[in-house]
Amino acid sequence: MDEKNLSRRNRYQQESVNRSRRIFLKSLLAGSALVALDQLGGRRLTDALANAAGGTPTYGLPRFEPSEAVGKGFDQSVAAGDPTPTGAVLWTRIDPSLVTGIRAAPYDPQLVQWLDNSAGEPNDSVRRAIEEGKFLMVELAETPDFSEVKLTGYTPVWKDYDNVVKVDVDGWLEPRKTYYYRFVAKTGHVSQTGRFRTLVPEGADLASLRFAYVSCQDYTNGYYHALRFAAEEEVDFVIHLGDYVYESVGDPTYQSPLPDRQIKLPSGKSKAFTIEDYRTLYRTYKSDPDLKRLHERHAMISIWDDHEFANDTYYPAVAPDDSLDSDPDRRRTANRVWFEYTPARVRFDPSKGFRDSLRIYRSLKAGNLAEFIFTDERLYRSSHPCGEETLDRYFTAGCPRMNDPSQTMLGAGVSQQKEWFLNRMKNSDALWKIWGNEVQFTPLKVLSRYMNLDAWDGFAGERKEITQALKDAGVKNFLTITGDLHTYEAGLIKEDYENDPDDAAVGVEFMVGSVTSSNLSEMVHQAATNTVSHSNPVPSEAMDGIITQILGAATPLTSALVDKVAGELDTIIKTENPWIKLFNSNTHGYCVMELTPYKAAWTAYSVSDTQSRDAQKSLLFQCEVPKDQARIHILKK
Repeated sequence: MDEKNLSRRNRYQQESVNRSRRIFLKSLLAGSALVALDQLGGRRLTDALANAAGGTPTYGLPRFEPSEAVGKGFDQSVAAGDPTPTGAVLWTRIDPSLVTGIRAAPYDPQLVQWLDNSAGEPNDSVRRAIEEGKFLMVELAETPDFSEVKLTGYTPVWKDYDNVVKVDVDGWLEPRKTYYYRFVAKTGHVSQTGRFRTLVPEGADLASLRFAYVSCQDYTNGYYHALRFAAEEEVDFVIHLGDYVYESVGDPTYQSPLPDRQIKLPSGKSKAFTIEDYRTLYRTYKSDPDLKRLHERHAMISIWDDHEFANDTYYPAVAPDDSLDSDPDRRRTANRVWFEYTPARVRFDPSKGFRDSLRIYRSLKAGNLAEFIFTDERLYRSSHPCGEETLDRYFTAGCPRMNDPSQTMLGAGVSQQKEWFLNRMKNSDALWKIWGNEVQFTPLKVLSRYMNLDAWDGFAGERKEITQALKDAGVKNFLTITGDLHTYEAGLIKEDYENDPDDAAVGVEFMVGSVTSSNLSEMVHQAATNTVSHSNPVPSEAMDGIITQILGAATPLTSALVDKVAGELDTIIKTENPWIKLFNSNTHGYCVMELTPYKAAWTAYSVSDTQSRDAQKSLLFQCEVPKDQARIHILKK
């Protein structure tokens, strides 16, 4: 190791030692909580509540000992999120019939407290809450048997937030290590064991980084084989690009969810509207064994797309399929429940409106190798450029407004997100700049019409503005990972898609297929069998128009013609969109990307079946992007 890197490492290690003597604590409402401080008492808590050396808590506080079967009372298991070089956000939920948590009201949502070894013992109210079992004990170790605990603390169960626990241990751990964690209640109930891997410090050399990414997991539409296979991957973390839940659970009058995957909402409606509706969705989804396994094995970095609230949503809190009127209460509720169930280093303030209560766009760095920049493309975006009718949004000829830069996805005027995003991209000193992007960035035309103006085609003026800014700034090694369309794609990002040659590309987009949500090929089958799924990537009305033009108005679609239509649709898309080099919309799965100082390697995996309990995975696509070159070297197609 050269002298410069050795000095950097020594300096970082010293900073880590200093941080081990003190921790920056916040209440859940301000972002996370390792311990809580009663605002009336105003006294400091010490290592009695969190001991970096791993000893037994002092001041006579009880040590909670596991005595029940592992996982009993923890139906949603555990999860870790937003890893750093020295920690992650840890999450669980315990059954409220076993532990009744504390209310958020007595705790200052803006509380920020530095603690050190000179502080006194816990005040009476916090001691009582711990002794009464309203806190869980959290343990971290480097081995799954917890034979040598590295960190112990107590963290509140938040009654007002559906009895969840969120604790940020950033600042307590060592870089580039695997840690195991679990939660223990005073009752003896103990959670499943989770694990995560810390990152290398910012600026440090990193030989490789490997991550998986997924999107669009309609619970009612199939089994989570893709998540089970992704859990088995040896990766540093997993990225979820949105549609973690679907607000629609299926109307039995026209939909047929799998018999053992049906969800009944407390409101009795087919879509979530109330806080208990949204909580029911997350509780149900997180009870799936394959999703639990993924969370137990890897930290996850999550953003949302539309279905965490409602389909095709836009500012100000409009769900166009339900009403063109703003519904701020429903949007704020969806924000709150996403926050409750997502282990992310973000803040939620219930006193603010839907737009300002929660900000999910953020970035993460892994040494000097990569910076991940995640955006929110729903909360602040403009309405659809050509109207809100189905065929205004899908399979449409377009309109002038889509090319107006003020037609914004990122929210200029109501958010500083665009400026933040461009500054992060242009000023990043990491080799690879990875954009966590919800909807398709490159154009997609079918039969000379735009397939989807809910994606960046509906914001083409802003798209060109962004691409030009990155090109003018000389940004290299720009990669976009994308979900939403339930399709696998590898395509070149250009400033001018009609005239720029491939060697003038600015970056590369890699889209992942869905975990279970319907793809374009399945939509063709639906048209032949007169069935519908609420997780289709485009509305059935738009697909019917595409099929009619492919077959001719007088030719009805039959089962015998399904493969012919699907094949022709695939050919049409590749022909009309030459910047798309790989395309597949007839399977499900996940993607893995490995970054090195020399190249980015992308691998797409498919699963054989989402409708049965058994499935196999197979290699679908594989390609590489060389350092400093926005081109796609295809290895397998």
